[in-house]
Amino acid sequence: MKHMLIKLLLSSILIIGCMGQTAFAKTDDAGVLAGLESNSDMYSYLNYYHYSLWLADHRYSSHNMYISADQSVIISLWDYSTPPSMIYITKPGYATNKEAMVGMTRSEVESLYGPLLEDTEWGRPAEPYGDIYHGYDTYTGYYVGEYVGYHNEGLSFVFNKYTNQVVLIRYQRDRHGNSNVLSDVKEYNLLPYLL
Repeated sequence: MKHMLIKLLLSSILIIGCMGQTAFAKTDDAGVLAGLESNSDMYSYLNYYHYSLWLADHRYSSHNMYISADQSVIISLWDYSTPPSMIYITKPGYATNKEAMVGMTRSEVESLYGPLLEDTEWGRPAEPYGDIYHGYDTYTGYYVGEYVGYHNEGLSFVFNKYTNQVVLIRYQRDRHGNSNVLSDVKEYNLLPYLL
């Protein structure tokens, strides 16, 4: 009995240890707009390309969001930091560093970044691959494929689940805390409801 209890305890420790080892596969380039995410002089960029202040939220800290003149790109700056915290691409015509754009299909994105897999899928391939998570609340008509860069930056593609086309792209410099792009979609009303 004692021997069986020790085996059970050791196997439990092994299982729990393996669960804690979950790691994201890395993409070799999570950047957008030809390296805009690395721009350390964002205010000059915003002025040169005629971005305007879209949101000033100073409830918890300084958070400003700027939108391009054609309303296709939104840049988020927290605490006056540069480079930007997040960059949202909302319309076709602007691309990631690997040329992915709004309007592309899931298979086109996967051909650039690697397969998108459910968290529960076994036998994951070697890097790179991305994870899928599903919409919630009034956004159940969307799902997200997220790739992670080597410096913990996230590149999220929001897909319309009925067309499998990209409707929004978000670059996130540091995936700390809540990295779910759909919470941003809800908070800032970036996409229409879709059930």
